[in-house]
Amino acid sequence: MERWSDRVAIVTGASSGIGRAIAVALVKSGMVVVGIARREDLLEKLSEEVDSYRGKFYYKSFDIRNEKHITECIQWTVTTCGSIDVLINNAGVYDETKLVDESMDHGKMIMETNYLAGCIFTKEVINEMKLKGIDDGHIININSVAGHYRAEPIKALIHNASKHCITLTTDSIRRMLINEGSKIKITSLSPGVTIKESSEQQLKSIPDMTYLETEDIVNATLYILGTPPNVQVCELTIRSVGETMY
Repeated sequence: MERWSDRVAIVTGASSGIGRAIAVALVKSGMVVVGIARREDLLEKLSEEVDSYRGKFYYKSFDIRNEKHITECIQWTVTTCGSIDVLINNAGVYDETKLVDESMDHGKMIMETNYLAGCIFTKEVINEMKLKGIDDGHIININSVAGHYRAEPIKALIHNASKHCITLTTDSIRRMLINEGSKIKITSLSPGVTIKESSEQQLKSIPDMTYLETEDIVNATLYILGTPPNVQVCELTIRSVGETMY
């Protein structure tokens, strides 16, 4: 991770869970991190927590479903920090609405949050990397095992579809970058069931349930970023031992 010291990362969904843990780890590693989330109070609390670490932490609070806010955030980051070298597309929602209960507005909310917002972030960041001559940047899409397997039909239908979109789009962008002669890397990181603040009580109440900790996803992220320039982790799927979901 030493080569990323003083370089700039954007982390979406940085106020809690996996995104928060990744943001903390990157600041500890000496990176300049811009954390994105809706909850400004949680971002402010995180900023105070990491104030003494090697790197720096900035934050912007907005709804990533607003494309104008995304482009403004990218420009603010470049103006304030000088560049964008790493993008962690982590923001997302999990929802188990059945298809028979689904609506257009609700389904759009899931797809825009989990998939389309990440596409816009990725497009804008790649364009900025090219403008700045950054050819060793890295984009990591926090995906899910649900993006690789057929899940239970009545459960989390639109959510799982959004994750499949991430899988396909990540590889399409990888191929696009190769065809352009770029050495910018892009990775799909797909965790299995991961315990977070919002799901801790529920998961721990299920007998014989196995799950990953957020720190496991952090370690995977640092491994991906730590690979040498000639190595690209295209897809990394991790599960807890004994997991049977999907």
